[in-house]
Amino acid sequence: MKLLRFAQNLLIEAIKSKCMNFQRIIILSFLLILSIGVKAQRNGVRYGSKGYSETINKGKDSFTRLVEKVWFEIKKENIYIKGDSALYYDKQGIMIVFGDVTITKNDSIDITSKRLNYYVTENKAELRNNVVYDDGDMRMTTNYLDYYMNSEDGHFFNGGKLVDGETTLIAEEGYVVNAEDLIKFYEDVDLTNPEYQLLTDTLFYHRTTKIATTYGPTKTIMKNGEVVDADKGGKFYTDKKNAQYTAGKITTESYEIFGDNLFFDDLRQESRAQGNVKVISEENNIIILGNEAATKKEEGITKIWGNPVLKQAVENDTLYLSADTLISIDSEYDSLSRLLAFNNVKIFKSDMQGVSDSMAYMLEDSMIFFYKDPILWSEGNQIVADTISMEIKNGKMDKLNMRNKAFTINQDTVSNFNQIKGRNMTAYLKNDEMDKILVEGNGESIYFAVDENTLELIGMNKVLCSSMKIQFLNGEMNDITFYKDPEGRFIPPHEIEEPETRLKDFKWHIEKKPTKIEVLGKHAYKEQILENDKAVLPDDVKLETENKRP
Repeated sequence: MKLLRFAQNLLIEAIKSKCMNFQRIIILSFLLILSIGVKAQRNGVRYGSKGYSETINKGKDSFTRLVEKVWFEIKKENIYIKGDSALYYDKQGIMIVFGDVTITKNDSIDITSKRLNYYVTENKAELRNNVVYDDGDMRMTTNYLDYYMNSEDGHFFNGGKLVDGETTLIAEEGYVVNAEDLIKFYEDVDLTNPEYQLLTDTLFYHRTTKIATTYGPTKTIMKNGEVVDADKGGKFYTDKKNAQYTAGKITTESYEIFGDNLFFDDLRQESRAQGNVKVISEENNIIILGNEAATKKEEGITKIWGNPVLKQAVENDTLYLSADTLISIDSEYDSLSRLLAFNNVKIFKSDMQGVSDSMAYMLEDSMIFFYKDPILWSEGNQIVADTISMEIKNGKMDKLNMRNKAFTINQDTVSNFNQIKGRNMTAYLKNDEMDKILVEGNGESIYFAVDENTLELIGMNKVLCSSMKIQFLNGEMNDITFYKDPEGRFIPPHEIEEPETRLKDFKWHIEKKPTKIEVLGKHAYKEQILENDKAVLPDDVKLETENKRP
């Protein structure tokens, strides 16, 4: 720069003095031209331009102005800066670069923008307008980026976008913390990849592990249409295509699934919930409680286990059902949508109870099938068969179909056991009470006649026939009609012997009849709280139960 100023001053003085010959003027002019592109170095910064540069002296604010393809090199830090024009305050160590600005470090990091304020002492770059950061693996775009070249820490604000492989992150503000290999995003954060879209207000993204961690309310929209809402954030393994959440719910086309911990695995196309699980189907008025649940979207299967209990509202009453495992199967054909229960099935309703090994609930037809040693109790009636199916209409049990080895026992008011046995039976109910039973094939019955006033035993009717119809009144046997050559006899009280009071295979299983508490199991206390007025509970109990509810 001294050479440039010397050449300029010498040329001016020579022209003014008119004492220089033409040849000398040409030499000095050539010297001046060469001086325009000269390289300078101050404070460890080398700089220059293809055009020209000039020094403007304003005391402490003196600076060098460079024009056309300007460049700066901070060799110690291996940083190279290019731009269209620049102002360099060498005393303060500040460079202001305009135009198509580029910063390169170690030939691996490129940052471009339309303006740069660079502070040499701090090695801090303030980049503005159309900022693009690219290190070969990650690309960040924003209009406002402050970046420390030594530590490689940065801060963008007023909106920014990061693209890392198949993952795109958008937020209002972000911090690059190189020592922790983290990028922290704040406010209106939107993470998108081929598997899901994630919306939250605070997200930390680890660049090496590709793990994104959110804090506070987080919504995830899966590519299969499921939506996960987490109250306390989650952790997303973007390369492994799975995620886990703390406290929230999964919403599918058919259900809402709540849990203390939620998981999503894109490779398996499976969602899971653990701890205080609650599955809600508003369409079918069903709530299922359990410890764990898993949903396979493509197969339309939801499995609940760990003390699962189903609750369904039915006509001013509630049906409770428990088993070792509950499975819900959704289908594009409504007739195939069903709920399955396996092992140790128990049901409770105020007017009906039952047990079996397994069960199938056809949701569209409101048909319930009980398999393998099913037993049902309705009012004073015990019903057993190889298979029992129940039809529900308008929220009430309408008909029972008992297939193969059907056996019905009714205990009357004086503890006699009226019995009906046959190959198949169909029981019809009215107003939740037994109305009539039709027996088809190999019909047998024992019916005790009792004086309505004195309740004394009049005698016992024992009949064999092909088929029969039994009418009930107030839930008790009232009249029997026998068909196709019935064989029967009436036995007076004094001739009745104990073996004759029981049909073959008679078993009174009253000890197996489940109570509501037995069906609810560990959920019994919670159910009592939900049904009673919370105001009467101690404060600590009330708060604990409220906090656990989704």
